[in-house]
Amino acid sequence: MARPQKQRCICSIPQTTGFSPRGCAVSGSVNLTYDEYEVIRLLDHLRMTQEECAEKMHISRPTVTRIYDEARRKMADMLVNGKELTIGGGDVTVCTEMKPECVNEEHCCHKNRELLRGWREMETEVPEQDGAEKMQSGKEVER
Repeated sequence: MARPQKQRCICSIPQTTGFSPRGCAVSGSVNLTYDEYEVIRLLDHLRMTQEECAEKMHISRPTVTRIYDEARRKMADMLVNGKELTIGGGDVTVCTEMKPECVNEEHCCHKNRELLRGWREMETEVPEQDGAEKMQSGKEVER
């Protein structure tokens, strides 16, 4: 029997919820989960190492590698085959307060309250003691 998946910790829900191809007919869609988005953001945008990314997301380095490989496969499929990209879903916890290691984090929603406006959150949230909210898959509602 497989071990249950560990929740992944992300800094914030992305403001952008998808992308569409231009110049061709859309031939389907690909969904990038919040944890896949976060790994791409941390590794490629912030240029963290996989070890740093794993520590920030509270997961193992091999898990970061698996998530990164899947996210890259999905993005390649979207680009090569002219598919729409949606961003959402996954079993993640979202940071509810600024942590000391986030002081220099450009995209920290607790540092820049403007980032909170218009963001989408999952409907069911269960506060946890470690400063994170549990995000369950389900309907999304405007905040």
